[in-house]
Amino acid sequence: MARRSTPAKKKKTAPRSKTKAGKKTTKKPGGFRRLMLGAAMVAGAVSAMIAAGSMLELDRAAHKAVSDLADKSTAPDVSAPSGRQKQPQMDFSKGYDAPNRPGYMVERPSDEMNNGQTEAIPQPRVNPLPNVTPSPTPLPVPDKGVVPGTQLAWQKFATHVPDTGNAPVIAIIIDDAGIDKPRTERAAELPAPITLSYLPYATHLPEQVATARKRGHEIMLHMPMEPTSRAVDPGPHALLTSYDKVAILNEMSWMLDRFSGYVGVNNHMGSKFTADPERMAVVMQVMKARGLMFLDSRTSAKSVGYQEAQKFDVPAIERDVFLDDADDAAKISLMLDRVESVARKRGYAVAIGHPRDLTLEALNKWIPKMQAAGFVFVPATDIIRRNGVKVTG
Repeated sequence: MARRSTPAKKKKTAPRSKTKAGKKTTKKPGGFRRLMLGAAMVAGAVSAMIAAGSMLELDRAAHKAVSDLADKSTAPDVSAPSGRQKQPQMDFSKGYDAPNRPGYMVERPSDEMNNGQTEAIPQPRVNPLPNVTPSPTPLPVPDKGVVPGTQLAWQKFATHVPDTGNAPVIAIIIDDAGIDKPRTERAAELPAPITLSYLPYATHLPEQVATARKRGHEIMLHMPMEPTSRAVDPGPHALLTSYDKVAILNEMSWMLDRFSGYVGVNNHMGSKFTADPERMAVVMQVMKARGLMFLDSRTSAKSVGYQEAQKFDVPAIERDVFLDDADDAAKISLMLDRVESVARKRGYAVAIGHPRDLTLEALNKWIPKMQAAGFVFVPATDIIRRNGVKVTG
């Protein structure tokens, strides 16, 4: 029986892919790699854009910094501390009337000594000027200096008292005169010759001084100087340790020309300034040129005022007792007892007080009592004459 022949089976092959149009497509090798390469190119482009933007911002910032620097180099420095002290350029022909300053405080005494100075609220001072430097020209002699052959100011304006013989004498100096006019008037009514020391920034000084002199009192100028404590302010035109020679001379000229008829100067505060030999030497050159005396208020145990005065042949004395370190009647009484003790032992005493109610009341009672006991009240210049001070013009 014959077998039916069957066609041979064909080997199956994978169907060819066709497009929608029925066309064949060929598969390109490396597709994944090309995809990664494209992504990297996009990322690089983005990074380049970011870098370009950053460079642009940096360029703008640099231009702005340069512009700001140029502006600062030409514009005034309005941010500089207002407390910076500069050499004053003042019109000395004009007076200065500072308002009354009622809010005075008393600086507490230190352990070393009684300082008892009336000191007020501070004005901070920063960025000091250079130290004292030699002036390019010789030290100028003030306009109102001593003419050779004439009487010195401390002698010309002195209040003379009769010879007291061997009786112990007491000189009372009332500081801070002129600011509180009613109390200054009361001080001028004390029943003995005293010395009134006027602050240069008080008002109506010529009139106040003339009235006090007519009543037989001696006059001094109470010159503001820098204290050690920054918590107190000596007032306008005070002499500062940050000042150089020219600044000191300018400020002194302003103060010394405020009024006339005074015999000398004593320091208002000044615990820091009076301890500076270089600057006190400048002060004494002016004292010498004007024929004035100097009373060292001794607001600091480190003061060199008296020693510097002696170097320049300036007549000088020192304070012995502060009457009213504390505005307390009992303590003022103790200080008055101390004045009496010093005068008995040494033959004279120099006391400083202030125009305050308790001080004036105590002095009004104490002075007649001491006079009855044989003590004599004298002006400050009498202590200088009594000590045999010899000075030349």
